[in-house]
Amino acid sequence: MCTYRRKEKIELRKQVSEMTHIAEKAARPPFCLFCGKKTSLCNSHIVPKFILKNIDEKGMVCYSSALVKDFDDIFDSKKGINNAFTFHLICRECDKKLFAHYEDPRSILEFEKLDEDARKVILIEMAMKTHLAHIFRKVFSYSIFSRLYPQEAQGFRGAGIRTGQEIDNEEHMQYLSELLQAKDDPGFDFELLYDKMLDYDVGIATQTIIAYVYDLKGNMLFSPFDHERAALFKYFYLMILPINGKTRIFFYIEKENLPKVKNIIEQFNALTEEEKLHFLFISLIVYDEQFYINPVLLKTIKKDKKLCKLFVQADASSGSEKNCRKIKNFRKYNNYLRNQNPQRQYYN
Repeated sequence: MCTYRRKEKIELRKQVSEMTHIAEKAARPPFCLFCGKKTSLCNSHIVPKFILKNIDEKGMVCYSSALVKDFDDIFDSKKGINNAFTFHLICRECDKKLFAHYEDPRSILEFEKLDEDARKVILIEMAMKTHLAHIFRKVFSYSIFSRLYPQEAQGFRGAGIRTGQEIDNEEHMQYLSELLQAKDDPGFDFELLYDKMLDYDVGIATQTIIAYVYDLKGNMLFSPFDHERAALFKYFYLMILPINGKTRIFFYIEKENLPKVKNIIEQFNALTEEEKLHFLFISLIVYDEQFYINPVLLKTIKKDKKLCKLFVQADASSGSEKNCRKIKNFRKYNNYLRNQNPQRQYYN
């Protein structure tokens, strides 16, 4: 990225901010995606505010995009927790009704004490929120594309060509409907591959979906460039939730899909506990488009040139085969989910 003079930086940031604001408004549907009512849409957090408060510094958290060199020349890397990756797809009534269980701090702190049905509902609600965030990101990205390349976007529409984003969002909307019904389906369940309450705050928070392109031996699981309707068997859920000086981590998949991703699950289960945590962190770097970092921890990670290069390559290539394959070499990178200094605290 070029180094801009101060005035040019300010003007560029202003232009990007205006375009982002317009794109965000365009990404909002005229009705709630769940109840269908034409009403105001709420400012919904993908990661609950009570989680973000555990990694903030003076009310601010940083986006993972700040790991990209010179990112601050164009974008604001810090956000107040009230506006840290929010989306507008559902109304306030649906937001409260659909996510009441997992957005209760006790659900995270006392998860292992809950009965099986209650645990299932919490995992479903987290998965639903993550799919909604994924949909909003895709719509927002296409809104940006339409403004940068209006002729190309019009060409797609004029030719009646469905974009990969449209196919992807239809798939996620269909699965959202299935997840909603699954709350009352005794035959539906998730397999928790990793459920730990770490006794320290990792300084990182996320709720994300991961579709591993390669397993830990470098064997391809599916092609990321196949835009035909794909089964959602490929999706894993990774939740990293700091709370009260500790960190709850969930890594899970729909139980029905276990046989379809058998190899990578067996490989993950064969890892030591420390290796599992290490693998999950590098999965975050390779596959997560946006996670949150405590501002103090961010300064430390930005000094790790090797890790930042991996993040930039994966982000720039949107999950290219070459960079997704690097997940098998996760041990070669530093693991910032590990408590390397028991005295550290990244929260206020």
